[in-house]
Amino acid sequence: MLASVNVFVGVFNMLPLLPFDGGHAAIATYERFRSRRGRVYRADVGKMVPVATTVVALLVMLLFAGLYLDVTSPLG
Repeated sequence: MLASVNVFVGVFNMLPLLPFDGGHAAIATYERFRSRRGRVYRADVGKMVPVATTVVALLVMLLFAGLYLDVTSPLG
């Protein structure tokens, strides 16, 4: 059970959204593809802040929905 939770958290963390590590990897890959002929391209991560805020808000809503359902009907 603990191993499956650990694998789930690892896979979930690699989602290509900015609050997660996958978001940082996606931005680094995007910058690598955009860099040409010695000119380094830097992505504006500040433009991704609204997306990151939305993702965090959805995760918080999911947390509170799960807590509410666990308290009101714990077994079913």
